[in-house]
Amino acid sequence: MSKKMLIKIGTALAIIAVVLAPILYGGVPMMILTAAAVIASAYEIAGLKDETKPQWGLFAFNAAGMLILSASDISKVPMGISIWLMALFFLALLYEPFDCDQVVYTFSASMIVVFAVHAVRRIYASSFGWEGMLFVGLATFICDTAAYFFGSFLGKHKMIPRVSPNKTWEGAVGGYVCGVIIAMLFGLFAAKSLPSDLVIVAALTLPAVAEVGDLAFSLIKRRWGMKDFGSIFPGHGGVLDRIDSLLFCLMIFNAMMIWKGIGL
Repeated sequence: MSKKMLIKIGTALAIIAVVLAPILYGGVPMMILTAAAVIASAYEIAGLKDETKPQWGLFAFNAAGMLILSASDISKVPMGISIWLMALFFLALLYEPFDCDQVVYTFSASMIVVFAVHAVRRIYASSFGWEGMLFVGLATFICDTAAYFFGSFLGKHKMIPRVSPNKTWEGAVGGYVCGVIIAMLFGLFAAKSLPSDLVIVAALTLPAVAEVGDLAFSLIKRRWGMKDFGSIFPGHGGVLDRIDSLLFCLMIFNAMMIWKGIGL
């Protein structure tokens, strides 16, 4: 096993050790964890053009807006989004270096994070609690991890090299199958609070969503010539590099819960 792979595994285990207790306990620890993720994401979004020289004013602006939208009642989010979008364009009009491309990127990336936080809130407001959160996490990260190993050892056919040069079809298929199996087993036999029909649909859907989410953020990085959003996690990059798939999976799982009339 290569040194790079050992570093990735060690970092992943350390991340699990930090986030597992808030996930299981919920409440204030989970609020602190999500707030920290929002602030870190705002920092990385502000470092779009040069991650080594973040724009601190933009970071503060992003962090405040994202935290307010994340904490707002869901009925007030459309109002908040309208104000946030207007504020971004107003900033672009006043501050020339902040161009229209950055408005679109900042808005879309920020909204992905905000909607994911609202998904977390819905999960814990429902009867699912930690079981729902762990289900989404397993569907996401088992797929990510298995895709990495399948791609590393068996990958031969490049998937979308213009977006992500290292991703292969072998990795994608292997990751999807492993994500479906583990999520299905956990959802049907361990997560007693989750309805079986939701488990089946979500287990079949979320691993594919995880791969789309990963590629979507890779597309953003290629557009701006970035290798990673940050460097806080050795072998993994920044916070957005680590949770990109999870953000998309949380949004889609939230959509499924809304469809089923569950939660807030």
